[in-house]
Amino acid sequence: MDDDFKNLKERKSGFATAALVLGIIGICLSFIPILNNAAFFLGILAVIFAFVSFAKKASKGKAIAGLILGILSVVITLSLQSSWAESLDKVSDDLDNAVGNNTEEILGNDVDVSIGNFEGSLGDYGLVDSKLTVTVTNLTDEIKSFNIQIEAVDASGSRIATDYVMANSLGAGQSQNFDIFTYVSSEDLEAMQSATFNVVEVSMY
Repeated sequence: MDDDFKNLKERKSGFATAALVLGIIGICLSFIPILNNAAFFLGILAVIFAFVSFAKKASKGKAIAGLILGILSVVITLSLQSSWAESLDKVSDDLDNAVGNNTEEILGNDVDVSIGNFEGSLGDYGLVDSKLTVTVTNLTDEIKSFNIQIEAVDASGSRIATDYVMANSLGAGQSQNFDIFTYVSSEDLEAMQSATFNVVEVSMY
């Protein structure tokens, strides 16, 4: 009779032990990327086994410990996964900005690019004296660098030439002027004088 009671008591306390073990494993795995997916489910199981143990009124101390560890496993897993997801999204956005994939968004929110009038004339020895002044203004509240590609197109939309503005470490709200298209061939001079200038791509870092 005593053996039967002892076996029954051990079976009841088995749920509490399982809850505690699962809770310990879950809390350990909850800090590890990818593996914490398993920690979430182990935490859920720990909570379930803990409540079963409460219902059977066995090993209350182990059941409480298992319940706490199980809940912590779930909370830590969800919190860290959310934090990691936000970090990955930020890295992805920064990468897109750096390679010019967010040109329209950057132009609308982070930088203003003002294109002046092209000036060009044929000087001594057939050399072309030319420039196009571009004003770049950092619209953010942080120091940013911008790499801007600008094209010259003719009336038919065909590209004549391209050049780049590299605005490094502009302070918040700071503006700077840049002269581009300073090297133009005499053959392209006439076309450049009547060209339309467009921003093709902007990268920010």
